[in-house]
Amino acid sequence: MKVKLLLFFVGIFLLLSGCSSSDLTKEEVIERVQKKFGEVKTYQCIVEAEVIGNKGSQVYKIKEFYKNGCYRLETLSPKNLEGKTVVVKQNKAKIYHPSINQSIIIDDFTTNHTEGLFLGDFLSWNFQESAEIEESNMNNQEYVIVKKVIDEQDYYHYQKSLWINKKNMLPKYIKVYDKEENIRLHLNLQNLMINEEIDDKLFQLE
Repeated sequence: MKVKLLLFFVGIFLLLSGCSSSDLTKEEVIERVQKKFGEVKTYQCIVEAEVIGNKGSQVYKIKEFYKNGCYRLETLSPKNLEGKTVVVKQNKAKIYHPSINQSIIIDDFTTNHTEGLFLGDFLSWNFQESAEIEESNMNNQEYVIVKKVIDEQDYYHYQKSLWINKKNMLPKYIKVYDKEENIRLHLNLQNLMINEEIDDKLFQLE
């Protein structure tokens, strides 16, 4: 009787564990992530960004806030840029430079490739259209990768990809490639929190 009872519970465990997110197909992961993205109103995270040029690379650490289409980026490192803050709201931007202790307002703001290619850019993507979907394993973690051409005329920022952890179905990496598939920008998303309360005051332009 005890053996039968044990086998019963083992069977229940295997039935439940068989539905884990790591066992989902890449299409099922994408479908769930697309649904999750549609429900994102806010997020915040630490972004470790490596910008790779022809003569070397530079690493930045940035705290990023997003709320209903508005961004706030606070530079944590390198030391000479620590405290630089960019707030983007309704095509306007306020940029604060701590070295001169002044802010400037830009009325018609277009984000550049370093400041603009963050997680918020993917919220409006339709992953099923004009996108390649791949799978990869890195550091003993399984990822589904969504890749898409962003600008056929731009050699250095031709394509970007979003790496989604299959276990928790959260975005982890964003990479930008040139036309020869060299990585030009590598973003590592850390401590990502979705739909947490964020104070509107963080996005004030005045």
